[in-house]
Amino acid sequence: MKTRILMNSIKIGITDCARYGNYERWMLDAPEKVDPIRLSYHLSNLDDIEKCHGLILSGGEDVDPRRYKRPDLSGRIELTDIDEKRDDFEIEIIKYALQLKLPILAICRGMQLFNVYHGGTLLYDIPSMTKIIGHAKIQGVDQRHDVFVRDGAFLKEITGCLKGAVNSAHHQCIEKVGANLAVVAKAEESVIEAIEWKAPCENPYFLGVQ
Repeated sequence: MKTRILMNSIKIGITDCARYGNYERWMLDAPEKVDPIRLSYHLSNLDDIEKCHGLILSGGEDVDPRRYKRPDLSGRIELTDIDEKRDDFEIEIIKYALQLKLPILAICRGMQLFNVYHGGTLLYDIPSMTKIIGHAKIQGVDQRHDVFVRDGAFLKEITGCLKGAVNSAHHQCIEKVGANLAVVAKAEESVIEAIEWKAPCENPYFLGVQ
C-alpha cells in the first residue's frame, strides 16, 4: 500500500512586488489551503525558499538590460524602472529553487528574468524597437489580444485550447530564448507570450507566461 503524505498546507513562495497583495489573494482563494510566503530582499529571507513547495516569480520592474549584455540601453533607464537589489535577490531565488527542484510559475517580469538567467535576451521596449503596439497599458488600462499556443505544449494541456484572448500590460518581451527553454505561445506579431522547458520530463515543472 502506498504511503500518503499529509500536509497541513501547501506553502508557495511569491517574490515581492508592488502588487504582492494580488498574488497573495489569488493563492488564498485556492480550493486547497495555501500559505503564501513573501520572498524579498527587504526581508533578507532567501532561505525561506526551503519551506516552499512551489514558487511564483511575480511581475514588476524591468530587468536591468546590463544583465543580458545590453549596457547600451542603460541610458534609457529611469531609476524607477529597475531594482538592482531585486534582480540580485531573485536570481539567487531562481538558482535555489532549481537546486531544490521546485515547481515554478513565472509571470511577466518573472518569465523575463528566468529567461535572462538562462542566457536569453529581452526586447527592452516593444513599441520603439519593433513598432508593434497593443501590448502595453494605455492610460492605465490593460490591452487585450489573442495568443496562439503550440499544440503538444504543457500550456495547451492546462488550458485545453490553441487560441485564447488575454489581457496585456507589458512593454518588454523575450527576444532570444534562453538555453533549454522553448517558446510555446505567441501573439499574432510573433511576440513571445509563454515558455517552457524544451525537455519538460527531464526538469522540474516550469511555466512562464507574459
